[in-house]
Amino acid sequence: MHHDAFKLIAWIVLFFAVGGVAWYQISLSLHPAAKNEPRTTDNEPRTLESGIPQRNRIDFGHTEIVSAAHGRELMPEELPTLQTSNVSLETISPIVDRTKLDAMAPMKSLPGGTFRMGSDTAPERDQRPVHQVRLSPFKIDVYQVTNRQFQLFVRETQYETTAERHGWSFVFQAERKEWVRMVGVNWRNPSGNNPLAGLEGGAMTAMLDLPVVHVSWDDAQAFCRWAGKRLPTEAEWEYAAKGGLLDALYPWGNQRQVNGKYLANYWQGRFPDANTGADGFLGLAPVGSFPANAYGLFDVGGNVWEWCGDRYSGDYYRRGTLDNPPGPSAGDGETATIARMTLRNEGGQYSGETRGGLDTVPFRVIRGGSFLSAENSDAGYRTTARGSQPQTLSFQDVGFRCAE
Repeated sequence: MHHDAFKLIAWIVLFFAVGGVAWYQISLSLHPAAKNEPRTTDNEPRTLESGIPQRNRIDFGHTEIVSAAHGRELMPEELPTLQTSNVSLETISPIVDRTKLDAMAPMKSLPGGTFRMGSDTAPERDQRPVHQVRLSPFKIDVYQVTNRQFQLFVRETQYETTAERHGWSFVFQAERKEWVRMVGVNWRNPSGNNPLAGLEGGAMTAMLDLPVVHVSWDDAQAFCRWAGKRLPTEAEWEYAAKGGLLDALYPWGNQRQVNGKYLANYWQGRFPDANTGADGFLGLAPVGSFPANAYGLFDVGGNVWEWCGDRYSGDYYRRGTLDNPPGPSAGDGETATIARMTLRNEGGQYSGETRGGLDTVPFRVIRGGSFLSAENSDAGYRTTARGSQPQTLSFQDVGFRCAE
């Protein structure tokens, strides 16, 4: 009798001990380091059991799947429909005639050369040290890729984005001051206000000149393949953003405002408490709404973060190559272990959540900051600020531009 009671107590103690260790590990993955105390880089996978990434300077906090109708649970008949597609990156053929796309997406030829990359004064160690980089000439999009361009791509290829296949994407809910996975959100319906919205007509047509968002790195790669382009390297992106200015803090210079005017779309106020909208926008702005930098490129600071081709590593600047650095190799880049999370599509409607194991996913570099970037969250719109995200996730404030 006493022996059985002892065994029961031992099992209970073991259960709580294992549970405590597991909870501690999950807590570590969900809570990034405090500002001015950047995480160290050990190149070990960052395990994200719930599929929640941490952007270097933004605390995602605890997220959950919510409906697109202001937190109300949608009835099955209200959930957005989704046509399944077999289109993949490998099956996409490059566009035959790029005339129409080129009219929408002009490119700028840059001469390349040597420039100083990084910052020795930034609080984040991943921007150090300042180092010389030499680039070959390249071209880069004048504007961020827009919904208009992405719509042309989808019409010609029938491609479905990661968010459309998963049934959700990340949206920042200001009232909750946190990121959530929102049902039915994708590039056609970026804010989740209308789960049945599309870009074929109605009020959504006003969105065509906004930068496309809720696109994963994989989606950006698919667009680039179709367009006969590629994503810029991180070094090319920083060179282009600085516009030839030596050690410029911002794409336009070293002052956040010029003659009292804001020169980019970012968060004015303390994030996430209040955004005054002093720059004229509380959310996305049409591309080209603010002045170009000295190279004639628009929105290289603010509006949306931009995917780069590189894998991410916090210590890459200490070991990168001088000429045309391609970013870390597959073995040196950081990875995330993410639980698969998909909403089942039954009869053309999302009907529930499924999980199907774990994926090890590379972190990819994002640059430029967004309309959610604020001075107190480290001003991602600075020319040297670095961010990273797992390549299979999509967000309300991450888009891209192309290079070649």
